[in-house]
Amino acid sequence: MSATSLEQVSDTLRRAGEYELAVAPVGLGAFLHLGGRPRRYDVALCLDRLNSLVDYQPTDMTVTVEAGMPVSQLQAVLGENGQWLPLDPPSPDRVTIGGLIATNLNGPARLSQGTVRDFLIGLRVVRPDGSVVKGGGRVVKNVAGYDVAKLYCGSFGTLGVIVEATFKIRPRPEAQAVVMLHFPSADQAMQFALQQIAALQPFFLELSNCDPVRPAEAPSGFRLLVGLAGVAQEVDYQRRRLTELAGQAGCRLEHIQGQAAHALTLALRDFPVSGPAGSVGDDDQLSKSPTVLRCKTSLLSDQVAEFCTRVEEEVGLRGLTVRFQARAGNGIVYSRFALPEGAPPDQFVSLLDWLRILVKKMHGYIVVEQIDPDLKDRVDVWGPSGGAFVLMKKLKDSFDPQQVLNPGRFVGGI
Repeated sequence: MSATSLEQVSDTLRRAGEYELAVAPVGLGAFLHLGGRPRRYDVALCLDRLNSLVDYQPTDMTVTVEAGMPVSQLQAVLGENGQWLPLDPPSPDRVTIGGLIATNLNGPARLSQGTVRDFLIGLRVVRPDGSVVKGGGRVVKNVAGYDVAKLYCGSFGTLGVIVEATFKIRPRPEAQAVVMLHFPSADQAMQFALQQIAALQPFFLELSNCDPVRPAEAPSGFRLLVGLAGVAQEVDYQRRRLTELAGQAGCRLEHIQGQAAHALTLALRDFPVSGPAGSVGDDDQLSKSPTVLRCKTSLLSDQVAEFCTRVEEEVGLRGLTVRFQARAGNGIVYSRFALPEGAPPDQFVSLLDWLRILVKKMHGYIVVEQIDPDLKDRVDVWGPSGGAFVLMKKLKDSFDPQQVLNPGRFVGGI
């Protein structure tokens, strides 16, 4: 079902409830691999034709769009006035506004800019019974009462179908630059990041054990990639200060400029969904390869180095390879594991068991973002539900008592 109006979305959900059908909201379909496999699936409700710009007030710095508009299209509109929605999810041309909110996608700029929850000020949603609800408004100062709109951030379309969103926006940075620092180990890189760079205000701060633009090359130590943004004088000051700090620490430093800086920034943004470890590119066939396991691990920032070191040691013993990219300032580590050619994919099951034990000891959590579809039923992609699950289950039962929307896709089989 391809909806072209709010009324069609409402009517589809109302009828689905009457006939006890399960509905999967779909944008451009690029991130349907995230989350668990739904228990039921009867209707795909496509929203990509609901893609209009509803209201844009450059002087008030707010914008309202329908949920099916791609993020890249919104950024192009805002860019005409030197503004942007300060979020950099992977593959923005394949992510709709509704998908951005439902899966809570973000990128390296999360360190300095925040997540979608920080910019969402209003939302229009169709509930599973077909009724339409609104939360928030179209002015930044509208913060009275409980912010219901944020309930839908990261809910994976299990509470309602997002049809329209209002965001506050910001001016685009006047100047940007990337500085790459080389270290022999993750521990040395993270010590520098947490003790030296913390005094600056990086736009992003990424840790990687590979060249993000050329991940096929064998790892050689770790890289800290420091993004700088702001007015030109501010960027220039931070680059000079970083050069001084790198010299004092005795580490090699590269200033990445022009097209090379642009290509590197895009590679960092797209790492969670780009080609498998040991290959190059963002080919759909490669990204679905059964020889790749992709995970997202959340830790404290000062645990990132230990995690990377222990995982590198373990996968080496197992004959596997791993490429990391970590949001060094946020403690989020994206990992891509690859098997040798011809090795059975079910090796990933035991590796995942080991990873969960390690992450549990570190009081973090790990989510499987991509795995061979044949293995998906053998692992819980979300892992242990945690203490918040009882509340989440009550919300689902309250919002969607008939289990119409994406049943089974979210945490704990919600």
